[in-house]
Amino acid sequence: MDLNKISNFIKTKRKELGITQDELAKKLFVTEKAISRWETGRGTPDISLLLPLSKELNIDVSELLNGEENKKSKSKNDVEQLIKYNEITKANKYNFQFKLTIFFYILSILSFLFYLKFEYDPNIEVNYFIRLLITVVASIFVIIGNKIYSNNYVEKIEDKKKMLKLSHIIVFIYYVVLLFNMVVFARYNSIDSYNLVPFKSIIDIFKNGTTYEVIINTFGNLLVFMPLEYFLIELFKVKKFSINFILSFGIILLIELFQYVFKVGVLDIDDLILCTCGMMLFYIIYKNKKDD
Repeated sequence: MDLNKISNFIKTKRKELGITQDELAKKLFVTEKAISRWETGRGTPDISLLLPLSKELNIDVSELLNGEENKKSKSKNDVEQLIKYNEITKANKYNFQFKLTIFFYILSILSFLFYLKFEYDPNIEVNYFIRLLITVVASIFVIIGNKIYSNNYVEKIEDKKKMLKLSHIIVFIYYVVLLFNMVVFARYNSIDSYNLVPFKSIIDIFKNGTTYEVIINTFGNLLVFMPLEYFLIELFKVKKFSINFILSFGIILLIELFQYVFKVGVLDIDDLILCTCGMMLFYIIYKNKKDD
């Protein structure tokens, strides 16, 4: 069985029918990149796609597997061809791209474990931005790994969406752990305080705080929950502004109350205002960009 012969045959039959790669992809519910990989020999159709592909090209599966017309085999040979095709495609699957995917997954796990070591070891003092950076790097490694796998091994559009959702879920888990460490678990001193006067804390920090305190308490509060808004939109499919606002406000309020009740943080109305505004600002910018 010659995979290069099969790829050339697919390309030839498609052109004979006068259809583009994009048109064939839509008929099979796969991506245009998948068709391109099949025709250039950089990939092979999944065994589940052999029959629908053959139908669209007006050939038999046996002809597709032979890479030429009028080479119909007996049913026994057809079965043997399918078994051989499956074995060859499986062998080709574990190539450099697959190993690269595994490599990025390992990097992601190691990076996140590295972050956890910094977070839970009281003897290690690491700047807030460094911990955030390590978590971002771990998330990027996951996204790159999934992207490589999706581009090289995932053909069906529905499966592409599942891979994207998997990336969202893993990064969401990283983000939730980071968030909980920031607002709950990483606090070692008991705090029993609250502020119910709007903008009092913000004004005090700008007047008396250091540059670092201004960045962390003001701009940090604006930015830290923006990723959560992204997950509400893309992972949990909360599209309406009103529902997003209610959820955003409710989540931040619960966190502030939790900090106060368990004495792990200050109940501050300014945090509630800044965090909610940050989430809504992200919603407006992100939705406008998607609608363009």
